[in-house]
Amino acid sequence: MEGIMTDLAVSPGVVVATVALLAFVLEGILLGRLADLEKAGKRFFWTESSPAEPELANFLPKQVSLPRAA
Repeated sequence: MEGIMTDLAVSPGVVVATVALLAFVLEGILLGRLADLEKAGKRFFWTESSPAEPELANFLPKQVSLPRAA
């Protein structure tokens, strides 16, 4: 029984590579499914919007102004 367990032992590098490969494959499946749904006419508005910017003006004191781009 101990001989079987030592033969099945896997190094940590193999485990990390396997998990990374699994994540890559699942990401491809998910993005492919989203592409097929968009091709069929379903729109995903969350993919087109930019991330919300925090409202810094509410947190700053009144006399402090936000820097402007040149």
